[in-house]
Amino acid sequence: MTFDDQTHTGCEDHAITRRSLLRRGAGRAVPLPVEALEGLAGVDTSHGMTRRQILERGVGLWVACAALGSMGTKELIEAAQADAAASPAGRILVSLYLDGGNDGLNTLVPLTDPRYAPLRGGLAIAPETTIALPDSADFGWHPALGGLSGLYNQGLVSVLPAVDYPEPDGSHFSSSAYWRRGIVGPTRTTSGWLGRTLEELGAKRNPLQGISVDWSPDPVLASHRAPTATVHDPGSVGFWMPGVWERNFTEAYRQAARGGRPSAGLAAARQAYNNAFHVQDKLAPLAKQKGRAGYPDTDLGKKLSGLARILGAGFGTRVASLSIGGFDTHDDQPDDHRRLLGDLGSSLAAWQADLQARGISDRVMTLVWSEFGRRPQVNDGLGTDHGAGGLLLLVGDHANGGIRSEFPGLGSLDPNKNLRVTTDFRHVYATLLESWLGVEAARVLPGIGPERLPILR
Repeated sequence: MTFDDQTHTGCEDHAITRRSLLRRGAGRAVPLPVEALEGLAGVDTSHGMTRRQILERGVGLWVACAALGSMGTKELIEAAQADAAASPAGRILVSLYLDGGNDGLNTLVPLTDPRYAPLRGGLAIAPETTIALPDSADFGWHPALGGLSGLYNQGLVSVLPAVDYPEPDGSHFSSSAYWRRGIVGPTRTTSGWLGRTLEELGAKRNPLQGISVDWSPDPVLASHRAPTATVHDPGSVGFWMPGVWERNFTEAYRQAARGGRPSAGLAAARQAYNNAFHVQDKLAPLAKQKGRAGYPDTDLGKKLSGLARILGAGFGTRVASLSIGGFDTHDDQPDDHRRLLGDLGSSLAAWQADLQARGISDRVMTLVWSEFGRRPQVNDGLGTDHGAGGLLLLVGDHANGGIRSEFPGLGSLDPNKNLRVTTDFRHVYATLLESWLGVEAARVLPGIGPERLPILR
């Protein structure tokens, strides 16, 4: 696909990518008790607990792990306790993916670039509505990013405009794969760059060292040797079967599970249904639990709130990943982008406040990225098509606050009429590996050069 082939009607390429990810299984699920999320130090594993006992006491978290093997709840807790004790101040990197290609030019608006308004037309953000940066009159935040602006003003956000890989192709599939693997171009490598990072610094028996906060494993955590886990909001767990979604169908299955005198086979099937509903009913109260720091009631807010509880519990987590979708804004971008950015800014502000309240903010760095930016020129659907040179953010106590990479300007675009790439995303990864996680970059990123970036302090 070339950039000139794109239209603003949608992306089959993107849909295929999401479907393929959702097909990936996460292994069997193991329950962790409620008290595990209040801190592992108080969890007694001397006698172990049965699944029934855990359900009766309350489930704090369901963990799914493809590399779990025979490990159960007791073994999982013990492995996490040992890992956390071995590295109590271990630094943590969180990857937050803006799925679809965020429009960096309308996220951080180039106020003094004379080409911005003509290229953007009706999509341009009015300069007087942007949120000012205290250290630069050249840019302004999108008006919905008050939460992120507050973090930036505290020196907690490092901003890198025009980040991508050389000669980007504008494909969701290949671009997201390159970013996740940390390798650009054809390769036989199937592991993700964070998965390979865990192979260097992680443990062999603690799946909670690398957590994907989603319903399926994140390929960025794929590893050949290091166990990782997939977790999600326990309050969202419910009964599901293909073709069975509505409550009236669910009630019919409940009635079937309470039927009369059955055969042995039917009795087993009914028992399986009863077990599923038992788990759903036990977990339902957890949906009412609130986070500490006033997160927005959105998917991203819930994911970050849950992840903060996990990190605060001390499971020995070193890397984590999560995502938020909707950034493929080919049509009617203004309202959608305003909503997405408002959610992002408010969620990140609550997240940082939560980490600070838990006393772990100095150990956590959050990397916010998207597979590419958008085209500088508005399309005829009042949206933007696939571009290049996306906006990357680092959020945390040790982020080197400010704009830390070159913005190339809109006066000299690349041959595809997109923003020129000034920073290779692999150099961001290399800096984080060596200066944040203490891992030699060359052991994770094949062929990486010597360039590092001033993004940490």
